[in-house]
Amino acid sequence: MNAQPILLDFKVRPRHGGIAGAIILTLGAAGAVFTGAQFRASRLTLSGLDLRLEAIESTHNAGMGSAMAGAAEEAGPVVTELSAPWSLLLQELEAASQDVGGAVAVLAVEPDREKGRVRIVAEARDLPTALAYIERLQKSNALRFPMLDSHEVRTEDHDQPVRFQLSAEWKSNS
Repeated sequence: MNAQPILLDFKVRPRHGGIAGAIILTLGAAGAVFTGAQFRASRLTLSGLDLRLEAIESTHNAGMGSAMAGAAEEAGPVVTELSAPWSLLLQELEAASQDVGGAVAVLAVEPDREKGRVRIVAEARDLPTALAYIERLQKSNALRFPMLDSHEVRTEDHDQPVRFQLSAEWKSNS
């Protein structure tokens, strides 16, 4: 048996990239330089736009000072309205409705803070229920002197409920 010797070459022979490798390297470096220049130009443009935006905002905010003062004056009545003791009034209206068997639905509550009065529009199944509701409100901690202003039977409705309006002095803690 005559065996052929096995030759193993563990040393990698150096490969030369040649001209194609040099061209690719040059193009990559040129691309990197071009991208860096574009990035720098974009950053300068962004900085300029930021400065213009700050100038516009400062001009706009200077003009808004007087507008904000006017808005604060207009908001005064709204703040007064919101500071009213609504929760006590609404609790009393709900408690009065529960006391007459839940047969009264409050449709509108219109306060007049200048006069210290409140107007309430509600619906009941019948006139005695409406009168019992008003009588219950006369014991209220939120209202003083609740009085029936008007009432009408809603004949166009199948159940013919009574829509009534009452007014009262509003006991406010302010």
